[in-house]
Amino acid sequence: MDFVVNRDNFLKELQYVQGVVEKKTTVPILSNILLETTGNNLSITATDLDVTIRCGCRASIKVSGAVTVAARKLFDIVRLLPNSDIHFKQSSSDWVQLTCERSRFKIGTLGKENFPDIPQISDTTLGLPSGAIRHMIPRCIFAITQEESRFALNGALLLIRPGTITMVTTDGHRLALISRDAEVTGAEAESRHLVPRKTLVELSKLAAGAEGLIDFGDSHNHLFFKVGDRFLISRLLSGQFPNYEMVIPTDSDKRILLPTVEFSDALRRVATMAEEQSRAIKLSLAEDQLDILASSSEYGEAKESLSIQYQGEPLTVCFNALYLLDFLSGLESDQVVLELKDGESQGLLSPEAQEDYKYQYVAMPMKL
Repeated sequence: MDFVVNRDNFLKELQYVQGVVEKKTTVPILSNILLETTGNNLSITATDLDVTIRCGCRASIKVSGAVTVAARKLFDIVRLLPNSDIHFKQSSSDWVQLTCERSRFKIGTLGKENFPDIPQISDTTLGLPSGAIRHMIPRCIFAITQEESRFALNGALLLIRPGTITMVTTDGHRLALISRDAEVTGAEAESRHLVPRKTLVELSKLAAGAEGLIDFGDSHNHLFFKVGDRFLISRLLSGQFPNYEMVIPTDSDKRILLPTVEFSDALRRVATMAEEQSRAIKLSLAEDQLDILASSSEYGEAKESLSIQYQGEPLTVCFNALYLLDFLSGLESDQVVLELKDGESQGLLSPEAQEDYKYQYVAMPMKL
């Protein structure tokens, strides 16, 4: 193998694969990336066996070939090099030489035959609007469970219907749902897919600078995303996602309109005095007033009041403050709607201003 590549172009592609590479693994090859040259293109592939990214850039190929090198070490070297051409030359089956201006490096390699096989990419694809995917992921991903044992909840339900894309996440204590009316090229019937959390993180990075459509396909065990010239391949989650529609309350008769920033800031201040383990705060409704309260047996208590328009019966409900703040931190609407039934039923939050998207967030109450 012998090729020359521009440092900036190469570094940009290396950044995309870093999130996939295993940092601590008992299988050394999973800490490596596969470099392959064909024609005038350098292909870069990384995998952890569950998620795979394949990207690349143009290069001047003198001798075609394939080799794997340590992903993190190569990235650390390239990002510190000057913006100039980098010359790679394989000196033996175990070493590759890297030259850039006055810098010289000799890097250990492993053969391509040790690198895992990459799943075959599906020919059948749908066209997902990149703008919709880019908008939806950060508004749902925080509600994915951190408990690995709850396998079906370790990702998002991606529900595709002709003309609609919906993403749902839950950890059993809260649920986030965002839906958008959008033209989905090739969608003729409803399809449901469980997308792992790590896949969503990497897809969000790829979609950040994308325009147009993201090609999407699936096989029995894998999902495939093509964003521009870059491919993301993911193993499907197995299991049954909960019936999310049953969780969303439809009989809440108390509707409170709150200023997003003022409500969020008040929650942050009061939550400093909440118990560290539960992060419990109380919302107490009275005529034209919302009191936010927290107390800790170790530190003391806090209370803050907001003026609101409310004429219903007094009501007190308890939530995990962090769950509310996760939702509020991503809102673009100036006001948020909080819908409640009583102190023992789930609360429903949504932005007051919604145009292209339907965004709902359900938080389960805590015992007072």
